[in-house]
Amino acid sequence: MYKVYLILLALLFSFTLSAQVLEFDQLEMRYDQGQYQAVYRKANRLLDNPEYDFSFVPRYYLALSQLQLAQSKRWYKRHSYAIQDAYESFLELKQTHEGREILRAHTYELSVLKSDLKQWMYELKRDGDQKTFDLLEDFLNMILDDVPDVDNMKEDLIIPEEDIITETVSISQQRQNVLALSDDLLGVPYKWAGNTPKGFDCSGFTCYLAEKEMGKTLNRRAVDQYKASIKVKRKHVKPGDFVFFDNGSGISHVGVVYSTNNNSIQMIHASTSVGISIVDIYQSSYWKQRIAGFGTYLEE
Repeated sequence: MYKVYLILLALLFSFTLSAQVLEFDQLEMRYDQGQYQAVYRKANRLLDNPEYDFSFVPRYYLALSQLQLAQSKRWYKRHSYAIQDAYESFLELKQTHEGREILRAHTYELSVLKSDLKQWMYELKRDGDQKTFDLLEDFLNMILDDVPDVDNMKEDLIIPEEDIITETVSISQQRQNVLALSDDLLGVPYKWAGNTPKGFDCSGFTCYLAEKEMGKTLNRRAVDQYKASIKVKRKHVKPGDFVFFDNGSGISHVGVVYSTNNNSIQMIHASTSVGISIVDIYQSSYWKQRIAGFGTYLEE
């Protein structure tokens, strides 16, 4: 009888452990799918349950979801403590062996977060919110300084010059001119609010191309460029069209379609880490899941 009891106890422990791991897997899955509200609620529930006190995983995902949700002005207004709370959580993680292992195991996830926060900082700078900008700058310097930029991660390496695909589909002369000017600007550094060959941000780059090769003055923000553009379905996209991205809180990035060969899309854009560069958005786990849509300012 005692033997049977031990076996049942072992089975019960095994089942409990699996359930705990399942809960953590669900946090990761939902976060990867951009379900930040769901992650925030679930992480809080797990933190309130003493059964999960053995791990920092719920605390880690709570901090991630806070930083993503805070990019919504409405949410951040009601949770003004979120950035500081996340900062303190990450400091605690860095001070323990398990916490450091969690951070090491989620390097790519953190590199994506770093890119999102840099883009948010640009928007804060543009809108004159120096207080929140300073909070994020401290967070990046103190917490994510040793995390590689997403463009330097194996999953999202920019395309080397020798691997750039030249468009083989026939396109108009105006589209060819847009691509030619884009080529000339490869390597120009990223600069917040930049819109000249001395430095570009994402929407500054598209503004510059539109003015020089399309004879049009575009709105300065990526979200406004998307609203004003003529929407294009994926199957009708051509080089010279714009591709827009949503980080979960609205349109936050724009690039220029460079090639549509091989049933994929390469874009040229202003990357926060490497400046004007080319990336295959369907080969990039970062860009692929953030595509919001395509738009154009060209008539043919």
